[in-house]
Amino acid sequence: MDKLFGIDFGTGGCKAMVIDTKGKVLASVFREYPSEHKKPGWSEQDPSLWLDALTAAVGGCKEQMEDGFEGLLGLAVTASTHNAVLLDRDGKVIRNCIMWNDQRSGRQSARLREEFGDKIFEKAMAMPSPTWTLPQLMWVKENEEENFRRIHRLMFTKDYIRSFITGDFVTDVVDAQGSLFYDARKKEWSEELCKILGLPMETFPKVVQSKGIVGRVREEAARLTGLPAGLPVIAGCSDTAAEDLSAGAVRQGQIIVKLATAGNVNIVLDDAKPHVKSFTYPYSVEGKWYTVTATNSCASANRWMRDAFYPVEKELFEAQGEDVYLYMNKQAEQIPLGSDGLLFHPYLLGERCPYFNPDARGNFFGVSMMHTKGHFARALLEGVAYSLFDCLEVLKNFTDNMEDVVLIGGGAKSPLWSQIVSDVFGLEVKVPENAESSFGGALLVGVGAGCFEDEEEAVRRCVRMKRVFTPNMENHEKYMRIFEIYKRVVTALTPIWNEG
Repeated sequence: MDKLFGIDFGTGGCKAMVIDTKGKVLASVFREYPSEHKKPGWSEQDPSLWLDALTAAVGGCKEQMEDGFEGLLGLAVTASTHNAVLLDRDGKVIRNCIMWNDQRSGRQSARLREEFGDKIFEKAMAMPSPTWTLPQLMWVKENEEENFRRIHRLMFTKDYIRSFITGDFVTDVVDAQGSLFYDARKKEWSEELCKILGLPMETFPKVVQSKGIVGRVREEAARLTGLPAGLPVIAGCSDTAAEDLSAGAVRQGQIIVKLATAGNVNIVLDDAKPHVKSFTYPYSVEGKWYTVTATNSCASANRWMRDAFYPVEKELFEAQGEDVYLYMNKQAEQIPLGSDGLLFHPYLLGERCPYFNPDARGNFFGVSMMHTKGHFARALLEGVAYSLFDCLEVLKNFTDNMEDVVLIGGGAKSPLWSQIVSDVFGLEVKVPENAESSFGGALLVGVGAGCFEDEEEAVRRCVRMKRVFTPNMENHEKYMRIFEIYKRVVTALTPIWNEG
């Protein structure tokens, strides 16, 4: 039996998945790892934790299959994008990785927009914000001068892990553009953008297509991880691009809503359509583009609520081998639409679309003595849905088609949250059987290894929908009235946030 292996390194943990060429899941393992938040708005990770998770995930998948890795055709690594791993001349990691959701470079982003905004947007198709690598490295240069001087090579999360496996120094077109150092039109690193920080062109890896084979598993990596030596390894792509592929998005106008660490509302396009309130990327499907709108805190906000509001319940349920999120959802289900006047803005790590304000902060508005933990749990789910609807409004600049919407991410496992999204959007949403970055990475392996003629064939053979949520339009109208209040609160609080 032919097998395809995808491993994704998300913000919250590593998910590994082995599938066959019909899309059947043969093995699946998740390993959680923490982020460090040393100051408000900061988010870092220790890259060594990724390698530990890699070994655990590979071993776990192998154990779940009676014949182990027999028939395995290849491996693809995907990961959250923009996360720059800085290496010195000896190949050692210089500092913890500053993550995509880190907001410390807000001031640097503002200066870059003022001094170089037009130039950066023309070449990289995005305006500077703390999400991107360029402002983050400017912060390092201005605050950690010695660390900046030591930079010899820059890799992104998936590339650092894949290089450990193969020894290559390569990235794909998606991660390259997410740096703001890449000229998307010329399809090469921009010397002009690199000069903004004085970084040599040699700092950056070779850029290839996401589905290309870039190396094979080294003997040493095989010994340390349990992967078969000589196994072909695909370049891979960002977690978002892989997820969109796993959702079956290969055609113009398809919309993907993601309830993961961050929340995304994306659209597949035949041509690049840069917009100041969105992010434009080349897609893992060669020749296509996708536009991303995003809120910084989605499932991560729900995880924060779990840890901050439900620590006792979490410990109790975990001891019983049960999921505390199910309990939180049951509490939220008992609360009426609108959470009895309680509103939540999920800006726990600042906000991206459409406000692009790193100083924005999360808040509960309208708290009264009647509100219980269940109210807070439901308000959080509704607040994230409002933030995603803010993102959807941006996509109306690109299409009038709002019919083909697919809901993915860990949050899509919640029927309550899925229905709330459908009601807030006023749109039918479909949920696939296996919409995971690791699943999308495995599909890329199939394309790269020649199992599928192209991405469309991979989707036809492997992607299936399991559930459809139909909006209650009466609920939609109620949510739209609350959404107007939601936006008014943002407007009122923005001057206060910006004072800080």
